[in-house]
Amino acid sequence: MRVLTFSELVRSLQDLGLEKGDVVHVQSDLRRIGPVDAEMTRDGVCEFYYAAFREVTGDLGTLTVCTSFEDYGRFGTPFVLEESPSRTDTFSEYIRTKPGAIRSPHPIVSVTGIGPATEKICGGPHFEGFGYESPWGRLHRSNAKILSLGIGANVEGGMTFLHYVEHLYGVPYQYTKIYDTPVYTKGQRVAGPFTMSVRYLDFNIENAPFRIKTKMLDEGCARQTKVGRADTWCATAANIVDRVISYLNEDRWIYLQEAPRFRSGEIPADGPVEAALQRRYDKGA
Repeated sequence: MRVLTFSELVRSLQDLGLEKGDVVHVQSDLRRIGPVDAEMTRDGVCEFYYAAFREVTGDLGTLTVCTSFEDYGRFGTPFVLEESPSRTDTFSEYIRTKPGAIRSPHPIVSVTGIGPATEKICGGPHFEGFGYESPWGRLHRSNAKILSLGIGANVEGGMTFLHYVEHLYGVPYQYTKIYDTPVYTKGQRVAGPFTMSVRYLDFNIENAPFRIKTKMLDEGCARQTKVGRADTWCATAANIVDRVISYLNEDRWIYLQEAPRFRSGEIPADGPVEAALQRRYDKGA
């Protein structure tokens, strides 16, 4: 059975443009890549990938991963920064639990990092999931390499960073949701409220990140290479933001499978305004 070797993985990461000192944000589907030349345990496989990133980016490189905890939004479960597991992927949960890793406190879309730039990207409070002060905004300003490990351009998923661009641009199919379930770190409750830009439910709104990834690849703004059995996609944060904003200027629905089917009166600020409120508007109140 063909297995991915360490030297092959290192060469693939270099082919994607990774260099010494880079900040690299990784989301992954390791199952798609297939067997690797490592101990076939969770820790053995994840350490194989982590060691390759360290080999390529060096001691000055920083690795971040998305450590979303979706229970909070769905079930009202309190978020405990040090204990609430990542639901994103196996590799992100492995990085979350490594000594020296720092996790941002947002209960829905926290980011965990390890390396010299971790405190700058993941440290301190931030209350809006995809806002300027979120780790996503900091990854943008650091011009991090955004890498979908085992998730090629034609595959759904692996691009949470695109939600930051949607928030930055202000897409018309999202709104700001307030979360009031308790958030704890070091045994203390963190005062909120926490917020996040989320898409409207219903209205046939379905994300299509593969449209963005494929378009950037076709235009030469991203790189892709084979890692094991699967493709891996990579682009700089600055390139992603610049290109996606230009795409949104041409097509407001570029990130969706098709345009939303909004229904009058069923989304905020849509449909008729009741008479009492209309009178207040007319008076300039």
